[in-house]
Amino acid sequence: MNASLRLTFDGTRRSQIDRRWARELGGLEAYVFDGGDLEHEDQWRVLDGSLRHARQIARELTLHFPTENADWVADRVIYDRLRRFCELAADTGAQGVVLHANQFVQLADWPGFDLADARAKVVEKLARLDGDLAGVPVWIGVENLPVIGAQGIDFDSVFVTPEDFGPLAALGSERIGVTWDVCHWAVSYSTLSAIARLERRPVPVGPYELPRLPVKHVHFASFAGHAMPGWPEQCTEGVPPQDGSIGQDLLAGMLSAAVEAALGAARAEGRTPGVVLEVQEDDYEGRKNCWKTRDWLAADPRLAALVDCSGSDR
Repeated sequence: MNASLRLTFDGTRRSQIDRRWARELGGLEAYVFDGGDLEHEDQWRVLDGSLRHARQIARELTLHFPTENADWVADRVIYDRLRRFCELAADTGAQGVVLHANQFVQLADWPGFDLADARAKVVEKLARLDGDLAGVPVWIGVENLPVIGAQGIDFDSVFVTPEDFGPLAALGSERIGVTWDVCHWAVSYSTLSAIARLERRPVPVGPYELPRLPVKHVHFASFAGHAMPGWPEQCTEGVPPQDGSIGQDLLAGMLSAAVEAALGAARAEGRTPGVVLEVQEDDYEGRKNCWKTRDWLAADPRLAALVDCSGSDR
């Protein structure tokens, strides 16, 4: 069994579905970007229709819960939407739901922010979600985020390093695991390792380390540029690996480690894991960078042995 290669689309815009990708490579991930896109019943109907359409043409489907205006930890209304989102995922035949902590902190507030307390609250709410979804056949993949936001002005740092997932592993949930975002990890690792070298101390974490709980799902892309507080430079995520700021061999090793872990977890659960290409495009109805990334994967024997990169030549 190999991991399936999947492509994102805006769940409210089914025109973004690449039918050729779905037909030849088999997988899709539906995003809803803003919590405000789930406020009204007509929005839920549009999403439901898009998901059912996607499921008809794709072998596998996953969903991604909103990240903007979507604090499901502190806001009961948003939490109820998350629960409904997970139930809709199961009802439309999706395997799982990708979820961010969504605990954004501005740069000015970062020095006094209690990160351990925030992490405990997120884990507590995830335990509740696990219970509320009893009997609903869908996994939850909690995603790691970059060590700093792309503009260098905010943070969503509840889950960044593998060690951060320790309290989540302690839940012992069969449903809840990790969506390991290789792009985010590449940003975090390269930043943390650079700072460690400046301070003449060992790098605090290895590039191929992973959390000690099941990797349910994998996101992949490279990045260009680094964001740091007070710097004018920004970080662009979703770059094809050929154009990224991190070495391609290192990035391939990070992806290989994540996919091998995901395959191990999936075998135990009797399902096919996904590698979702979160690659930016100039035109999401005329994809180019996703195919460029697929070609990079197919050209690496180590990755081609792990990920199904089949599909006709263009």
